[in-house]
Formats: sequence, structure tokens, C-alpha cells
Amino acid sequence: MAKSIYIVDVKDYRKLRVVFTKKKWQEKSIAHPELSNKKFLENIKKALQRPDVVWEDQSDKEHKRCYYQKYSVNTYIKVVIWLGNPNQVVTAFEIDYIKESKYPGLKQLK
Repeated sequence: MAKSIYIVDVKDYRKLRVVFTKKKWQEKSIAHPELSNKKFLENIKKALQRPDVVWEDQSDKEHKRCYYQKYSVNTYIKVVIWLGNPNQVVTAFEIDYIKESKYPGLKQLK
């Protein structure tokens, strides 16, 4: 059986496929060591499937979305995806606030 090239392969809250490639995961794990935690990876799936909020991305409103789910009392999981077929995880990490809420002109989509 062929090995999967995906770390995450799920349907998001809109029932659209989202993948996180092993290559992108390895690249992003350097800056975000939490990506090496299996529980954190499971929570990425949950954040995609049941996000608390979703925003347009400040750097690219047309092609990126930011999914947030409360991770602990003080932190969120933020998952940034590139819209496509399939949608692809660009990065994921812990953050203590919803960054996009600071920018006028960005839409909260969920």
C-alpha cells in the first residue's frame, strides 16, 4: 500500500476537503514545534471540522482563510488554508488572540 502524502485529510465545516501535506508539515514544524504533537494534529482536524470562527486572511482575502478553535483557557489553534481543490493547510499554530479581528475590512465568515 502506498504511503499517504498527507498528515491531515478531512472535510471541513463546509464539507470541503482540506489536506495538510507531509512536505508542508515538515517545513512548518521548524517554526511551530507544536505541530510535532499528535494531540495538536488531532485538534487541527477538529478546528477545520468545527471551528469557533473563520476569517478572511489579512494577507490574501481572496485565497486564504483562517480557522480558529479554542484550544485552552488562553489559546486558540489557528489553521490557515489556501482555497483550492483540495484546500490546503498553509500553516497551523497556537495563538492567544484572533488576529484578524483587528483589521477593518476583513470579514468574519463563520
